Amino acid sequence: MQITTSIPVLLATLLCCLPSATVLFAAELTGRAALLGLLSETPKGATINRDTLSANQQSLRLMLARNSDRDEWSLHLRASRLQSNGVSAERRTARDLFRYRQLAGSVLEHASNNHQAQLAYEIDRAVYQRHFSTSTLSIGRQPIDWGSGRFWQPFNVFGAFAPTDLDTDYKAGIDTLVYDWYPTPFSSLTAVYAFAPNDADTHSNSAALYYRQPAGDQSEIAFIAGEVVDNRLWGASVESEWSGVGWRVEGVFFDQPQPAQDGLLWIAGLDYQFENGTLLNLEWYDNTLGSGSQSSLPQGHASLLIQNGLQQHLSRQVLGMGLSKDLTPLLHGSYTLLLSPLRDNQNERHVSSLHQFNALYSLSDESDLLVSFQFTQGKGLNPSGQPQSEFGHQPANIILRWRLYF
Repeated sequence: MQITTSIPVLLATLLCCLPSATVLFAAELTGRAALLGLLSETPKGATINRDTLSANQQSLRLMLARNSDRDEWSLHLRASRLQSNGVSAERRTARDLFRYRQLAGSVLEHASNNHQAQLAYEIDRAVYQRHFSTSTLSIGRQPIDWGSGRFWQPFNVFGAFAPTDLDTDYKAGIDTLVYDWYPTPFSSLTAVYAFAPNDADTHSNSAALYYRQPAGDQSEIAFIAGEVVDNRLWGASVESEWSGVGWRVEGVFFDQPQPAQDGLLWIAGLDYQFENGTLLNLEWYDNTLGSGSQSSLPQGHASLLIQNGLQQHLSRQVLGMGLSKDLTPLLHGSYTLLLSPLRDNQNERHVSSLHQFNALYSLSDESDLLVSFQFTQGKGLNPSGQPQSEFGHQPANIILRWRLYF
C-alpha cells in the first residue's frame, strides 16, 4: 500500500480558490487533513487478472465561517489527490442530482487500463443564513440531513450515508433554498427547494416539507411530503423509549412515474446499551420496489436512484446489527453486520452477509487513526458480470485512515 503525502500541494490548490485575503482574515478558518489507504481483493466472480487492488487518497478541507446575531455564512473548500490501481476513481453520488453547477475541477495526471491518478477540487459548501425571531432562511450549497434511523433513514430523500461509510464527518452540500420555522421551542417545520443540474434533463427541481415535534416526554413524531427527482412522496416516523430500550419506525411512501409504480420504504429499529457500555443497534430495512429474487437483482442497476445512491440496496430486505464499545479511554471498537435474503430459481432462500470491523484510536484531541476490515459471504458475480446477491460479490478490503483537525 502506497500512501503519498501531498498535503502542501492540496493546500496550495485550495488557497488559490479562496475569494480574497480580506474574506480569509475576517472569518474563522479551520480545516481537516486526511490520508487514506485501501487494499482490496478482486470482486468475487469478476474476470480480472489481479488478486489485489489498491488505492490511496489524500484530502484537505478548509472551512471558513463567520457568525453574528442576525446572520452567518460558511464556505468549505475541498481538494483530494487519488491514486488507484485497478479501482475505479469515478463514483456517482446523490449530490450530483441536486447541484445546479458542480463548482469543481480536476486534473487527470495519469490514466491507463489499471491505473489512475487524479487531483480534484470542489466547493462542497457555500451557504448564507439569515435569522429571524422564529425562523431561519438559508440559501446556497448546504447539507440536508433528516431521519432517525441508525443504518438507514427513509426521510433522507436528498441522500444519506451508507451503513458502511467510514467518512461521515461532513455530509455533501447540495444547492438549495431552505426555510426553517419554529412554531414552538421544541418543534420545527422545514421547507426545502433543491435545484437540479442546469445541464441535465433527467429530472426537474425538487421540493420537500419536513415537520417534527415531541409527543410526550420521551417520544418524537415527524412527517414528510414532497416531490424529489420527480417522485412524489409522503411519510411519517415515530421515535421513543420503553424500559431502557430505544425504538423507532420510519417510512416513506413514494409514487414513481418511470416506471409507473408505487413503493414503500420503511425501517424499524431498536437500541440498547448494556451495563458494560456496549451499545447494540438492530434495524430492519424493507423496500417494496427492491428485488426479492436473484434473477431480478440485475434489473435494478438501471435505476437513477440506485446509480446515484438515493436507494442503497438492490434487494428488498436487509437486516442490520451494530455493536460498539469504548475498549480503552483512547480506543473505540465497532462491528457491523448486514444480512440480505434472496430466492433462487428453485425458490430456495440464500442469505448474503457483510461484516465490518472498525478500530478507532485517538492520537490526540485533534487526530486519530482508523483501521477497518470488511469481508462478505454469498454468491458472487455471474459469468455476465451481474450480481447474484446483495453483498456476496463485494470484495474483502482493509482500510487505514489518519485524520487531523486544525
